[in-house]
Amino acid sequence: MLVAALSMLFLAALLNLVAIQYAQGVVRAALDEGVRVGSVARASETECLDGVKRVMSDLLSGPLGVSIEFTCTVAGGQVVASANAEFDGWFPGMPSVNFSTDVRAVKESDE
Repeated sequence: MLVAALSMLFLAALLNLVAIQYAQGVVRAALDEGVRVGSVARASETECLDGVKRVMSDLLSGPLGVSIEFTCTVAGGQVVASANAEFDGWFPGMPSVNFSTDVRAVKESDE
């Protein structure tokens, strides 16, 4: 019985790790889409954030994506989309995972 319980606990921890890896990939894809949309000549930070939110609502709209903060800035000829995320463990004793990342793209000129 103990072996079965430990096996289930190990499986749950492994699935938690897989879910967090998926969420990190979705966040990176959302940031990529945000800078792609935001790097167009007449686009602003709002379009960048709209692109990020669109990808997040399509791929990670559940409770796993709630604690992620996004920012988009346009400065120095670059568009920068950033994310700060905290993913809590599914069970008591499982560690939470925090990560921050940013994606940069060159802003097209208006000319």
